[in-house]
Order: sequence, then C-alpha cells, then structure tokens
Amino acid sequence: MSLPSLRVRNTSQAVNEVLFHLRRNGIWNIPDADAKWQEKTLYSTGIQDYAITGRLFISDEWLIEVYQAVAPLSRTIYQTAVFNAKLRRYWKGSVMADGSITETEAFKLLSEGESQTIAEELNRKIQIPAPKPGGYGH
Repeated sequence: MSLPSLRVRNTSQAVNEVLFHLRRNGIWNIPDADAKWQEKTLYSTGIQDYAITGRLFISDEWLIEVYQAVAPLSRTIYQTAVFNAKLRRYWKGSVMADGSITETEAFKLLSEGESQTIAEELNRKIQIPAPKPGGYGH
C-alpha cells in the first residue's frame, strides 16, 4: 500500500496552492507567486485543550485565513478563505495534503455589508490573545 502524495505540508504551502488554483481559473488581481506575506497566528476562544489555531497571511489588501485540525500530515485539510475588503472579493475552500482543492464558495463579489462583516470578524480574530501557559494541552 502506497502513501498518498504529500504536496501540502503546512499553511504556507496551502496558500500557494490556493493562489495557483485561483490564477489558473482566471481570477484577476491575485497576488503573484513571489508576493511577500506577513503571517499572524490566530487563536481560538474555545476550550484551550481543543482550541484550533490558524494563520492569517497578509499582502497588500489581500488576507488569506487558513485553519487546520490536528491530524497526520497525509490527512490534514486546510480550511482556507481569501478576502480583499477593498475589492470586496471572497473565496473559500479546502486544500488537501495531496494538493487537491474543493471550493465551498466560488470567487465572488461581496456586498458592502458582507465585506464589512468579514473584515470585522477577521479583526476580532486578530485580537484574541495567545493562551496562557499550560493551555493547548501543555
């Protein structure tokens, strides 16, 4: 029995797969492959032993949020959302460890209200502090 291909091993690689997927599907104004991304860790407000952390990638006006549950690398699924508040664009999907992508929301133009709601939610998530020592199963 052969192991599945591990094309995606971390959140950065998941972001690269999503950007390639969007470019391949003709989505305009997506950051180039060589874009510089600032990364921030997002923390859950849930029970600390079960909390899932995520990463927020920021480049110019683009924000890419990636969450993953704890799983063996070959079974990891990266839940990903791409957002641009200025352009009011949004995409959501999953990236599997083999690099396959499932869209849950096709790239679309948001209303001003929808865009503002997503921007406010991301801003709230950025403000959640890291767990106190002893959290996240330690």
